Amino acid sequence: MNFSCVAEFNYFDTPEYLSLLMHIVTIVSIPIHCLGLYCIIYKTPERMKTVKWYLFALHSWIVVFDYSLSLLTVPFLLIPKGAGYPLGVSQYTDVPLVYQTIIMMSLFAYMVISIVSIFENRFFNICTFSFKHHWVFLRRLWLAAHYIIVVLFMIPMVFLVPEQTIAVQHTFEQLPCLPNYIYNAPVFVLSEDITYHFIISVIFVVLCCIEISVFVGYLASNSLEQLKQKRMSPKTFQLQKKFFIVLVIQMSIPLICFLFPLISAALSVLLNYYNQGMINTGLIIASWHGIVSTISMLILHRPYRRAVKALFYKSEMSNQVEVSQSRFTNLRSSKTSIAVVTV
Repeated sequence: MNFSCVAEFNYFDTPEYLSLLMHIVTIVSIPIHCLGLYCIIYKTPERMKTVKWYLFALHSWIVVFDYSLSLLTVPFLLIPKGAGYPLGVSQYTDVPLVYQTIIMMSLFAYMVISIVSIFENRFFNICTFSFKHHWVFLRRLWLAAHYIIVVLFMIPMVFLVPEQTIAVQHTFEQLPCLPNYIYNAPVFVLSEDITYHFIISVIFVVLCCIEISVFVGYLASNSLEQLKQKRMSPKTFQLQKKFFIVLVIQMSIPLICFLFPLISAALSVLLNYYNQGMINTGLIIASWHGIVSTISMLILHRPYRRAVKALFYKSEMSNQVEVSQSRFTNLRSSKTSIAVVTV
């Protein structure tokens, strides 16, 4: 499709900027994610065993989502319209773009669900309530329902995909003048009206936030009640309180990476404002979520912090030992040479 207009754009608007930064994030994240996985599997202490595999599940979803975003798809989005095209490895596959989009959205949803499940785990293991023996079975159905609901929410998106030739033309007509590389790209329009996608996203996030708030509120009140009734020792209360605060901070810090992208995307849609550089930068910031999340976990949890410190301390000590041995060998050799000359 050829347009005679002349677009004004800079490097931050280009696919090269987005793909380069995304690939840098991928390279930087590999050792960090591996270190986080190692600490969860091998350095989680006994007192954290009830939450160990929940942290493992969360870390796994984070890694899968990050690499899907920064390596497989690298979406070049044309917000405020529901259109774009991939720059990553997936562009060389035969997977339809609608399914790539659904998979990305599902991975993000499952990552959020894993956060909710961690707080439910603390609620189940610490709190006392009348229907706890029933919740042992119901909690599995409750968690499974979350994954099923995500799938049910995604199914209508397949049927909302418009006929692409007309939809792409309408999208270009509604956007300001664009560079020729966008007009010539294989742009895919998910939907000409993203009302449904926006509504289900808001509903899902709000429901998950409500669930987390309920678990957090009941955890705090029930723990205090157990302490007052002397069903929980002050020492245990302080340990649970400290761990809970660390957990809340760990889950909260990485969300900062999504604030700018979500706010900028929402404003773009509501104000019908197009700024490709802002969208590209927002996606890059979002791709740092996994790195920030893993580093937060390694720093905030003392067992993991000690494990990382010991790992690097041993490396430093081994280097010092090698240097000392080398110096000793050189000194010994020089003394031997002097002795030979003297003789």
